[in-house]
Amino acid sequence: MSSNFILLIILFILLVAIGGKRGFKTFISTFINFILLFMMIILISKKYNSIKVTVIFSIVIVAFTLFFVNGINKKTLSALLSVSFAMIITLLITYSIGINAKLQGFSQEETEAFSHLSTDIQLDFIKIFTVQVFIGLLGALIDVSIGISSSMNEIHKNNPKIHTRALITSGMNIGKDVIGTMTNTLLFAFIGGFLSLAIYLSKFEYSFSTLINNKIICSEIFQILCSGIGIVLIVPITTYITSKILNLSFRKPKNIVKKT
Repeated sequence: MSSNFILLIILFILLVAIGGKRGFKTFISTFINFILLFMMIILISKKYNSIKVTVIFSIVIVAFTLFFVNGINKKTLSALLSVSFAMIITLLITYSIGINAKLQGFSQEETEAFSHLSTDIQLDFIKIFTVQVFIGLLGALIDVSIGISSSMNEIHKNNPKIHTRALITSGMNIGKDVIGTMTNTLLFAFIGGFLSLAIYLSKFEYSFSTLINNKIICSEIFQILCSGIGIVLIVPITTYITSKILNLSFRKPKNIVKKT
């Protein structure tokens, strides 16, 4: 039995033991999302437009994750719309700036490692790099959005007559607390991904300026900054959309006076 399979079993047991039915749904959704991501990679490798494929599959993944685990309700609908808007804005920013950054493709170290392989894959690496940045951010966007919308939904349930401005203020305050922790979470995740390589490069006693301008490290910094932008954007977007959806269904129709 492989170590990965053992870890998978441990994860499943912990999810079911602690999360119960919702934990089981989380495990199933994670497995299906893995399949969807694999299908997305296959379509991109078949030279379909990577940006369009990513947008379509991301919306499907977000919708399935939210609705399957948390059910179809106002908070999940708000989160879906919020993530979709934030996703499109972040993709546009990442792609437009990524063109000038010229961080796509392989670095010198990676080129040496793949020197025996063919590099004529005929794919737009600017789009591939944009997809890479966004996929790393997608889970964080879902977490922040559903966290804010769920909290605002509870506030609205306890006080249905709350003013829209007060509800928005509460949502923004919740979002401010989430921004700091989630941004640091992304920072640690990205740094952990290339930590061994950074240590490897430092053994050659490169100068700090050489390391900081290395394509691999620059791409990681670029991903961290773009992810931070996405996390910041999702807060006001989710707050505004959730406040509108929560108040929309509670509007009472005006009384119609019948003529006698």
